[in-house]
Amino acid sequence: FTLRDGSKVRLAAVNTPELRPTEAYAVEARNAAEAFMKGARVELDKNPPQDSYGRLISQAYVDGKSLSEHLVSLGLAHVFLIPPVPESHDVSALLSAQKNAREANRGIWSTERYRGDLHITSFHANAAGDDRKNINGEYLRLCNITENAINIEGYSITDASGGRWVFPAVTIPAGHTIKVHSGQGTNATDPRNQLAIYLGSSRPIWNNRHDRATIYDRYSKISDVRIHESLSAGH
Repeated sequence: FTLRDGSKVRLAAVNTPELRPTEAYAVEARNAAEAFMKGARVELDKNPPQDSYGRLISQAYVDGKSLSEHLVSLGLAHVFLIPPVPESHDVSALLSAQKNAREANRGIWSTERYRGDLHITSFHANAAGDDRKNINGEYLRLCNITENAINIEGYSITDASGGRWVFPAVTIPAGHTIKVHSGQGTNATDPRNQLAIYLGSSRPIWNNRHDRATIYDRYSKISDVRIHESLSAGH
């Protein structure tokens, strides 16, 4: 959302369905956020950081009530944490609201894409520049959308052509995210920082024009699927 002074804010601690292309409950999430804030005095976190797009990363409060928690309670968002998480963020309240929404089958929790433990929140199939020289520029971000920590050892990911890569032992706290890079590197396993794993490929994995990422749990049950499609990109 945009403040009166032109500052753009990316709501912290939660993730909502995308409007482009439009996903289930994206419009409802936008409308609920607008109804919560429009014309009101909105308070932000103290000294919020900026992301790579120049947006302030902050929770938003109206009359002391949290927009993040409001959207989660309606089933229009899930908890989405990228360390370091400010101490002022009431993560326990967010996870409790998420648990209630999930058990009530509200909003996103009534759809197939939120039935698993892990949810793909972004899919960067086309790395910046030459993919062959920037293999780790290909990555996905996964979020633990449960209310409990998950060890992803034995989980796996496949591409549209049938390639399969198995995840190592990394524990993702409830609501936290992990980046899955295509290339080689040292896995980041300290939950106080952004978690990351490397699939170990010596060449690009994802097709820049069209591909499909499928996440399986250790019992070979699909956790989430995300399609990448770009009519203008080459491989």
